[in-house]
Amino acid sequence: MASMLVPDLNEEYPEGWIQAPLGEFIERIDAGKSFKCEERPPEEDEVGVTKVSSVSWGDYQEDQSKTCRNDSFVEPRLFVRDGDFLFSRANTVDLVGACVIARGVTKNVMLSDKILRIVFGDIMPTYVLYFLRSRQGRQQIEALCTGNQESMRNIGQDRIRRISIALPPIAEQRRIVTKIEALFSELDKGVESLTTARAQLKTYRQALLKHAFEGKLTEQWRKDHADELTPVEHVLENMPAVPRPNRWKTRSKDLIVGHSALAVGNPGTQLPDGWCWVPVVDVARMESGHTPSRRHPEWWDGDIPWIGIADARLNDGKVIRATAQQTNEEGLANSAARLLPPGTVCVSRTASVGYVVEMGSAMATSQDFVNWVPTGAVTAAWLRLVFGADRDALRRFGKGSTHTTIYFPEWLSVHIALPPVEEQCQIVQEVEAHLSRLEQMEQTVMNALQRTEALRQSILKRAFEGRLVPQDPNDEPAAELLARIRQETAKQPRSNRHKPKAEASP
Repeated sequence: MASMLVPDLNEEYPEGWIQAPLGEFIERIDAGKSFKCEERPPEEDEVGVTKVSSVSWGDYQEDQSKTCRNDSFVEPRLFVRDGDFLFSRANTVDLVGACVIARGVTKNVMLSDKILRIVFGDIMPTYVLYFLRSRQGRQQIEALCTGNQESMRNIGQDRIRRISIALPPIAEQRRIVTKIEALFSELDKGVESLTTARAQLKTYRQALLKHAFEGKLTEQWRKDHADELTPVEHVLENMPAVPRPNRWKTRSKDLIVGHSALAVGNPGTQLPDGWCWVPVVDVARMESGHTPSRRHPEWWDGDIPWIGIADARLNDGKVIRATAQQTNEEGLANSAARLLPPGTVCVSRTASVGYVVEMGSAMATSQDFVNWVPTGAVTAAWLRLVFGADRDALRRFGKGSTHTTIYFPEWLSVHIALPPVEEQCQIVQEVEAHLSRLEQMEQTVMNALQRTEALRQSILKRAFEGRLVPQDPNDEPAAELLARIRQETAKQPRSNRHKPKAEASP
């Protein structure tokens, strides 16, 4: 049956190696149960239950657990202990089959029905761990797991036992693990440096935007071009009044600070000369969106671009020029959707808060957006920069812990720091130049991180092909070990199988 589900590894192994089902070396598999718990990690004197997020491709995360509040469900035999080999039997396609060896356990956390403990005999658990993390292991797990949904796959205990493993003599297993860990340790140092560099780039980006929004980035430019700037107050006094939205009287009275150029309410913080805090509704017309009925397919596949959350996610921070879906005149006429002009800035306010795009042509949007049509007092690029600078800051304006939404009363009270139009353009130009260089550096870091992962897989591939460490003809062949295991298994009832041996030191 195993060969029908998983193809042979088709490898030519060194002398003394064999290919065998993992089940030959499994003494038992422990599983917990599913029951209702409190969605928080347990305190010191409480018992927890593992969540699927406790086992991924790193270390065991005991804080990724929930709290058991019913003592009748507590089974100490299911507590995770140091050295336990944990296996995620149900997760997404990328994480099903993830495994860790628990280290540094400090809490009483029980196995769940989705996190298994596999007890091995006569094979190094660390060797199995690395094999299952290799491409050879992952390919088999993905072939053996069941489930049609990408959101959740499952691999049962019988199928775990069918995984075919490349097995060297036990002494060579120790040498392989020692070599892998030495090489991975060097890689980890490089990854740590790259991760630090990436964090520094993020910090620099935040500092750059703060510098820009406080007027420090263009301080000298502002002095040099003082005679060319049109004061914001003058522009506001002479421009036509922006029509008040229908919901105007519902505007929020709260003060919620987002970042140095964005707030609900007027924060009153000091700004450079010539700047001022203004409600966005005073310098841009607020518009909403809508979705033409899906029950009328004739209202779709037209020639009017229609922005949905997926489009905003793909084009976040940019000018959007094409959308995945299009409506038509009939769709607009039979819904509350509006055709908005180029330069309209769209901010997702629900579902996924904080995506910001600027329309590159006339388009419509879904109801998930609040849309701003700029007047002569503010540029679309400035709005896009201010709204898109910090998604976490924008989310502070929202309500709801599970599905955050920024409601219209808050949008009606949103204030922005507004420089003269000429300075808005200069700031955007300088910031975009800096951000472009930052993006190039970040891409360089990401490419290096991807290369380290590729190198990690290359090390594992060599290890499980028998090319990472030399063979020793004095090692007991794996076939003899397997034959002895089978003989012992045949003699003893399964319930009397011996307890797992401690893993020997290399």
